Amino acid sequence: MVEETTVTAEARVVDNVVPESKIIKAPKAGAKASKETVEMWRENGFSSLIMAAQDQDPWSLVKDVLPLLSYSAPFAIYHQYLQPLATCMHKLQQEKMAINLQITEPWLREYQVLPSRSHPHMQMNSFGGYVLSGIRISTS
Repeated sequence: MVEETTVTAEARVVDNVVPESKIIKAPKAGAKASKETVEMWRENGFSSLIMAAQDQDPWSLVKDVLPLLSYSAPFAIYHQYLQPLATCMHKLQQEKMAINLQITEPWLREYQVLPSRSHPHMQMNSFGGYVLSGIRISTS
């Protein structure tokens, strides 16, 4: 024999009011970020960083921007000359701010393909600058 029981439960509807989160738009390219945006970056960090430092010293930019990068996040810095990146790499190693540091030269060699022979183009521009890449680590 099966007993039937009825369960009466009072249904409550609770309005969950979620406070509006402030939407912060990214600054336009070349524009200075607002203090509010920089504070958000300090709290949350970037997930990656790509920087082109053609006319500036890469180290002066890196020491200000790299602390905003999340731990274990990759970064890449482009410069047209090798020496400023080598100096930046040395300082990153000394201050133990990053690992897996390497400087590479992005270079593309075009080939001329003719019937029965192939060779590099005779007149080609081979200079494309240098890229310093690595992964940010915790200094503590």
